[in-house]
Amino acid sequence: MAVVHRNFLQWATQLTTARSKSVLEGEEKMLHLDAQTHEGKASAVKLDKLPDHCPLCHYGIEAQLQNKAHVIEGYRGRLEVVLRCPREGCQSFFVARYKMSTYPGTSYFVFVGAAPFEPLDAEFSESMRKISPNFCEIANQAQKAEYQEWKLVAGPGYRKALEFLVRDYLCRARPADDGKIKNMQLGGCIASFVDNDKVREMAKRAAWLGNDETHYTRKWEDKDLEDLKKLIQLTVHWIEMEEMTKSVIEEMPEGKK
Repeated sequence: MAVVHRNFLQWATQLTTARSKSVLEGEEKMLHLDAQTHEGKASAVKLDKLPDHCPLCHYGIEAQLQNKAHVIEGYRGRLEVVLRCPREGCQSFFVARYKMSTYPGTSYFVFVGAAPFEPLDAEFSESMRKISPNFCEIANQAQKAEYQEWKLVAGPGYRKALEFLVRDYLCRARPADDGKIKNMQLGGCIASFVDNDKVREMAKRAAWLGNDETHYTRKWEDKDLEDLKKLIQLTVHWIEMEEMTKSVIEEMPEGKK
């Protein structure tokens, strides 16, 4: 047992030494910059890397340094570096953010993210853009709020997107009931006018969770924003399947003779 214990300690010591050597060798290959503190003092810093994607246009890039780096002093040691996207179609400035490495015996900054970040819009099918362009726009605005961690705002946004989707879909499918569709409460509208079973069942449940995002008390405590988004996606899917089916039947009304 003593031999096993000694061998384990030997192995653990060798592993720690190897890791420390690897980290130190990695530090030597890092990017060295001159930064400034709040008081204007010069401070030489080391970075593990620069971001390789622009947070605004989302293309892969070799970010251009702008000779501006600022050390934010304090317990959590942070660093911000000003960069620019080299793409002619973007050319935007952004800030790369770093925090001090917590690995023992090191003194370099680790990349944690870039700001500002502009999320890509979700892509909707041509049929969905025709049925409800407002739904597409509102859903993308809700998504942007979610990316900013404004989830209390994103939830009502997705609920509003669902309402526009359902009402626009129904007004297109049942123009004679246009007035009722626009003025009836969403739940009643879904129950009364949506004929497609799959669309109706998904939209009904999406409305339940959407109401939880806008009301003072929640009825579905075990469901969250991800569940609401999934139900909206399923509603969109079945509407698109219905539209696609109609289109095929219209293109091929009868068999060839």
